[in-house]
Amino acid sequence: MKRATAFLVLLITLFISKANAITDNSQALVMYYENDTLYITDASICKKEFSRPNPIQFLFKQKQKKNKRITAAVLAFPFPFGIVGLHRIYLGCAPHVPVVYIASIGGAFGVLPFIDFCVLVLDKDIDRFINNKKVFMWAN
Repeated sequence: MKRATAFLVLLITLFISKANAITDNSQALVMYYENDTLYITDASICKKEFSRPNPIQFLFKQKQKKNKRITAAVLAFPFPFGIVGLHRIYLGCAPHVPVVYIASIGGAFGVLPFIDFCVLVLDKDIDRFINNKKVFMWAN
């Protein structure tokens, strides 16, 4: 048990030291071929050229987008938050949109927020609703 713990600590220490060496751009050099010529340059210059998609970052952004959709849908439910347009404020909108929601009591007693709620629940991609300046966010 003690050997396994010591081995695990050693492995983590080596991994952290390697990660620190790789992220230190002042010492990292990159070698690459272009048109049969070898180039050696600073890693900070080539960072965008050789960046690979990070699967963990991709999963995190997907989860974050899903959470934003769920939060917006909960806020869009007509009673109590939807009538005042809180979901539109959360997603980003023009300043007049919450005023229209409040003045029309949620578009005739909650009809407009209920439609928004249904659209947010059923639509997979919420990017078209973020920073949407229209009162009817789902209308093209």
